[in-house]
Amino acid sequence: MANNMDLSPEELEKMLEKAKRDAQALLDRMTPEERARALTQTDQLIEADQASMQKLIDDAARVAAAFPPKEKETPKFCPNCGAAAEGGKFCTYCGSPL
Repeated sequence: MANNMDLSPEELEKMLEKAKRDAQALLDRMTPEERARALTQTDQLIEADQASMQKLIDDAARVAAAFPPKEKETPKFCPNCGAAAEGGKFCTYCGSPL
């Protein structure tokens, strides 16, 4: 089967329509009890997926909180020549006091 990235939007639309027709054919053959059971199972799977996604989000938030972004140092510039200061009390380019 081709990679989904290789399919055109039209091909994907055809695949979706076929899947819908196939699903409807299956539903048409089901009894009301089978439909109810399938719906319950689907709801349970959705709830489990949502719980898994929430756990991933919570885990990612905990990791992000453990590594806060570093504060960006604002560069200082020499008032005499405009060169970026590299720290210290004097400009490394012209020697003026910072």
